[in-house]
Amino acid sequence: MQDADFRAEQPDRTDPLSIYNYSRYLIGESLRSLIGECVDEHIRKGKGGLGQMVEELFFGYDANSKREADFAEAGLELKCTPLTRHKDGDLLRIKERLVCTMIDYAEIAGTKFEDSHLLAKCRIMLLLFYLHISGQQVADSRFIYRVLWQLPKKDLLLISRDYETIAAKVREGKAHLLSEGDTIYLGACRKGQKGDRLQPQPYSDIPAAKRAFSLKPAYMRYILAHVVESGQNHYTNYSKPEKPVFELVEAGQLKVKSFEEIILDRFRPFTGLNYVEICDRLGIEPYQAKSKYADVCGLIASNNAGKRISESEEFIKSGIIMKTVRLGLNGKPRESMSFKNIDYNEVIENEEWTDSELYELFTSRFLFVVFRPVQGEKISIYNRRTSRVCVEQSYVLDKVFFWTMPPEDLERAKEYRDNIRTCVLNNEIRLKSFWSISDHRSFHVRPKATNSQQKTSNPHGGMCDRFCYWFNGDYVHKIIESSTSNVQ
Repeated sequence: MQDADFRAEQPDRTDPLSIYNYSRYLIGESLRSLIGECVDEHIRKGKGGLGQMVEELFFGYDANSKREADFAEAGLELKCTPLTRHKDGDLLRIKERLVCTMIDYAEIAGTKFEDSHLLAKCRIMLLLFYLHISGQQVADSRFIYRVLWQLPKKDLLLISRDYETIAAKVREGKAHLLSEGDTIYLGACRKGQKGDRLQPQPYSDIPAAKRAFSLKPAYMRYILAHVVESGQNHYTNYSKPEKPVFELVEAGQLKVKSFEEIILDRFRPFTGLNYVEICDRLGIEPYQAKSKYADVCGLIASNNAGKRISESEEFIKSGIIMKTVRLGLNGKPRESMSFKNIDYNEVIENEEWTDSELYELFTSRFLFVVFRPVQGEKISIYNRRTSRVCVEQSYVLDKVFFWTMPPEDLERAKEYRDNIRTCVLNNEIRLKSFWSISDHRSFHVRPKATNSQQKTSNPHGGMCDRFCYWFNGDYVHKIIESSTSNVQ
């Protein structure tokens, strides 16, 4: 593409759509291929460097540190966000959360969301997705997709609640205890390097880490999915009606109660009921399946709209994880808790703990649904596949709560991830090298029963065993014992 192609046209600085349409010249190009070698005179370092260079060299704006949106006349914020590519395929994935703006602890404590500079900056965003290649200069990064994203009304309500959750913690003098798992869509992510000076907070003498508002990786994956599914290299929801999706709650409900309060309220009428009684209350026939407890929990949480709440709009955007737990007669979980398979390439690519897939996973908001056994009580379930009646232990819904991993446990989780990364880097991808359940360190590595014989690609070449992230059973027990049910 020649320089004249985009210089001959200028966008209307008051119109988000005009700016978005103009950004088409970037797609498939890098700043160097568009601007030429003179781009080297304008190299900006840091994670926001590419965005500043695009603003100055491509759009012809003077980059500044003002708290208003980058394209203030249009109320449009520019964000360049990286994608990475799987080594064994063409699949592109979100590399990191989208940092929106720094958190000023003194300001947030006394500012409503409606008056915040966060809302002013991020209500409408021009997202430029580029391919990140380790070691490559940002001027050579190639832009893949462009998205004009207007925060939907319901998302704004949830983000407003998230903002208030963060602000409330600051007003309580607990800014040093903030966690990305406290919230649904909007996170308070740590910023700066290890060893940076901590920041003062207004209602406590305890200094707090520097943090920024961010949209969580799960939310960014949701946006990326829209442009990928469109089959184009561009997508916009600006001034368009939203595509109907599977929703857990309606916007009107969020004006009265928080998202979590609504979900927990739905479980309350089912407390103390066993699986068969829950099915009867839901109006469905009991069935024999490994997922049956998770299925009925999904139906309860969704108000009977669907079993798979992980496929709901809110869970997709927030990354909330629902976990059903059945206790043994001794009051402890019957088994440890498994998560996703370890992506060895991702472990190598993300050196920083806070950029890692495991950090995102463990700072997610969790919804725990706990069932306890009733001594001496059995339930009967007809198995259509075998035409037999199955008699099994009766479990009743006992405890439901949202949970976020506390900071001290996250520190141990970092050690867990460090061990995994060291093993992968040294090509020691074998069970005896990782943390074991017998080490009693809260987390361990092992395969799931269903994939114990499966192999996956080894970043060092060839194939290797497939392993998963796990919570130890005693750690799950600690979580349940220390949490209070919100549905009784």
